Amino acid sequence: MQRWTSKPLPLPVDPQAPYKRVDLEFEGVEHDGSSYVALVYLNNRRVDADTGRDPTKRFAAGFTVFAHGDCWGGDDHCKVPEPASPFDRRPEHRLTPQNITLDITDAVEALGDVDQLEVTVVATATIDSEDVLRFSDLSLVTYE
Repeated sequence: MQRWTSKPLPLPVDPQAPYKRVDLEFEGVEHDGSSYVALVYLNNRRVDADTGRDPTKRFAAGFTVFAHGDCWGGDDHCKVPEPASPFDRRPEHRLTPQNITLDITDAVEALGDVDQLEVTVVATATIDSEDVLRFSDLSLVTYE
């Protein structure tokens, strides 16, 4: 099991323009190791692999990454190449990091009156592995 907690993310609160939807966007999610399930919680650092999807524990959403596994090819076989140009129409490499968007609106509304969110992710791998959750950025997006 791997646990990761974000810095507090500001949640825009404007009574004149209330949000209708709140998304978490995980950008650049790597999927070159073990497959895993990631459970996302809001404002609760004390979660672990046994917490589950209990909304009273502030469970917000979850996602599954079906990963590639270890690379068995030669040198640079699994290296993701840079596009040759912005007009390169070849399909992306199968290990190109992916983006994952989660709708967490109901979980945010269940928290009540908060102006920031701390995101904790518990990732449990299918094969015993500690470092499966790897991504480049996390964004909180609200929609009017």
